[in-house]
Amino acid sequence: MAGDPVDGVGLAGTWPLVGRERELEAIAAARAERGCRGVVIVAEPGVGKSRLAREALAAAERDGALVAWAQATRSAAAVPLAAVADLVPDEVRSDDIVALMRSSGAQLRARAGGRAVVVGVDDAQLLDPASAALVLHLATSSSAFIVATVRAEAPCPDAVVALWKDDAARRLELGPLTDDAVRALVEAALGGPVEEAAIDWVTEVGRGNALYVRELVRGAVDAGALVRSPGLWRMHGRPAASPSLVDLVAAQLDGLTADERRPVELLALGEPLAVREIAALTSSQGLLAAESRGLLAMTGDQVGLAHPLYGEAVGARMGTLAARGLRLELVHVLEAREPFGPDEALRAARLRLDAGAPLSAELALVAARAANGAGDAELGAQLAQLAGVDTDLEAAILLAQAQSMRNRHEEAEGVLAAVEHLAPGHPQARRYLRQRLTLYQWGLRRTADLEPLIERAADWSDDDLWPRFMDRMRATFGGGDGGFGAPEDHVLTDDPVSDEGRRSVLTMHTMASFLAGEGDATAEAAFRARPPIPLRDQADSDLLAALSLVALEAGYRWVEFEEYMGHVVRAAVRMHDHGSAGVAAFALARLHFVRGHLRDADRWRAEAELHFERQDPYGVMVHVRVLEVGLASFTGDFDATMVALERMRAWCAGHEPLPVQRVPVARAEGWALRLRSPGEAGRRLLQDAVALEDMVGVAPLLAYDALRVGAAAAPLLERMAARGRSRLVTAYARHATAKAAGDAPGLVEAAEEMAAIGALRYAVEAASDAATVFVADGRHDCARRAAARARALHPPDQGGELPVIDGLDATAVDLTPREAQLVGLASQGLSNAEIGDRLVLSVRTVETHLYRGMQKLGVRDRRDL
Repeated sequence: MAGDPVDGVGLAGTWPLVGRERELEAIAAARAERGCRGVVIVAEPGVGKSRLAREALAAAERDGALVAWAQATRSAAAVPLAAVADLVPDEVRSDDIVALMRSSGAQLRARAGGRAVVVGVDDAQLLDPASAALVLHLATSSSAFIVATVRAEAPCPDAVVALWKDDAARRLELGPLTDDAVRALVEAALGGPVEEAAIDWVTEVGRGNALYVRELVRGAVDAGALVRSPGLWRMHGRPAASPSLVDLVAAQLDGLTADERRPVELLALGEPLAVREIAALTSSQGLLAAESRGLLAMTGDQVGLAHPLYGEAVGARMGTLAARGLRLELVHVLEAREPFGPDEALRAARLRLDAGAPLSAELALVAARAANGAGDAELGAQLAQLAGVDTDLEAAILLAQAQSMRNRHEEAEGVLAAVEHLAPGHPQARRYLRQRLTLYQWGLRRTADLEPLIERAADWSDDDLWPRFMDRMRATFGGGDGGFGAPEDHVLTDDPVSDEGRRSVLTMHTMASFLAGEGDATAEAAFRARPPIPLRDQADSDLLAALSLVALEAGYRWVEFEEYMGHVVRAAVRMHDHGSAGVAAFALARLHFVRGHLRDADRWRAEAELHFERQDPYGVMVHVRVLEVGLASFTGDFDATMVALERMRAWCAGHEPLPVQRVPVARAEGWALRLRSPGEAGRRLLQDAVALEDMVGVAPLLAYDALRVGAAAAPLLERMAARGRSRLVTAYARHATAKAAGDAPGLVEAAEEMAAIGALRYAVEAASDAATVFVADGRHDCARRAAARARALHPPDQGGELPVIDGLDATAVDLTPREAQLVGLASQGLSNAEIGDRLVLSVRTVETHLYRGMQKLGVRDRRDL
């Protein structure tokens, strides 16, 4: 339920402190620094200065210090010494300031009994003069170390300023939380991963302000806009700021005159505006006053609100009629711009729709194109309909695109079918044909309709280049190979197609080469051609989809691949490009799956699923269903595996897998069967691998899965490795060959190659196979070493199973914490004496624990560590 504690963390209670490790270390270092008597933390409201100060005092208390806390407030400032009453002895008269300060310091030292004293003073800018003087005296007399917080740019008592001005204390500027820290804070508070769109919303609106972040998340949970779902927390729509947060922000706007409020209201409805534009709509006095109060922000010659929550606070209190009038004023400003581009058209159309004002078909068409490009399919569909979809081919194309962006493929086909008669001779004929063929191929799976449409379109244009375009369409969609045909090379060189068209052809070449077995070369080419972020168009999305498959299956530059796909997810989420976000998220899920990071894989699988539920341009949802089976299977959950298997089968029943998708579906069937009968699973997987062997780029996955459950797959994998030039497939074959030959050193080499690629799950299995062979050969030291390597490669706390090695006691491989610590130090080259000095242990104790650890690892010489 909303507001209830989530996994042990109460949303209504104290949130964890994250992203402030460096500042806590700086305060601890200042406490240890000779001559430093305090730290003054300076920050904007809500950034977390008070929380940081309390954590610093808690750390000091854990170190044995006596700590005290003083809270300054405006009301306390009216009474001298009220804020520091707990620091003042009762018997001292308050009008004898000198005696009071001396006695207060003496009392603190007496209470400490020789321990250090640390005093926290929150909101020190509100201290009355006497309290401020006492705080300064405690610091300068060495009676206490002061940790004070001060609001940025607020006037402070001279005594507080003297703390850092006279160098008695360090001034620590506390900035907003980083985006990564905001993510960590939100996920820690909610007790689980959160979808990227929600994180993006919180970081965008909260701007690193810990107070705003907390209120945003609390409000979204309470309103049911942020809910726990299997795999991660999901956000339904873009939540409005909670009333409590709006009131909090609105307090900063209290006292604005009508002239001062007007620029804020205009920007709340239509930011950004050029300086000359907003100056023409407001008074100079009001504009300058709003800027001086920190409500406006300048970027070049553009003016916007200093914080997005100002817009929400103002908008919540704006009357309907007043808002309508301001929107119409903004419309006139935008439509007067030269040039008047897609961005202006989209903004003007939004304002007209919100104001209930009419808009022309021409404006609706341009705005619909921009809305679809911005990922707002709902608005794109509305605008396309206003542009006239019955008589305007481009409007129909835009409406169908908006429908496809929401997985409404049947509706999209209905729109396109109704205007096919407009396509012959139309300038948009190419775009119409490509979009409808893509719809048949991926959205509707009506592959039987591809060729008839291609034939009908053959004479749609008298343009000399039309036949060349039709050749590309036949190569892409006419071969029945899942859209991965390879056009002739002259298409790339002789036909003056657009840059977008060339990138589309490059994708076809990439996929065709990969499926033909050119794994390494194709992965290198795909990496070279990886699109910039954010993606520009459909051709970039196609290249992204190709890269996501090729780089993974070839084992190519996975570290860079992970970083790139992470950036793509975040950028695509901001652009509302669910198709690309889903492709990149699923790529990350598969990468973590092969690494054995099953919990991380499930997090990204859930992220991919929610995007594909909205837009699935390549039919990747079947792969998501496959991965569900794999995750359940390799965590050993039989019931969950059977549920996931039925979900996958039900999906396939309604969405016929393309030829290239049959491989992952067959893998899922094998994974599920493995839990009941590993032998039968191996035979089934091996049969499927042979049946699909011509798909050289992906069939090795089936053969390798067969090997992993005990099938004799070495001959097939060796043949596949010879046909397909791929580092990962070569590693598969090396593992298979060594396992078939009982070659334990060869298995160790295969494990290291897998580890170098990043396929840690496979590396664990190869190392475990090596240990099994070593045991059979009676080489127990080598077996323990191989088993220890498998355990070291196995990711902990990720839900995966560590293979059991028959004949080797697991406890003989597990290092105790002390043994692991000593082995780690010895591997760095430290002598036993050096280790003993560092850990305050006797040399004999070091020798004993290190000897036991080396025995477990099967190591005789410490140089082998």
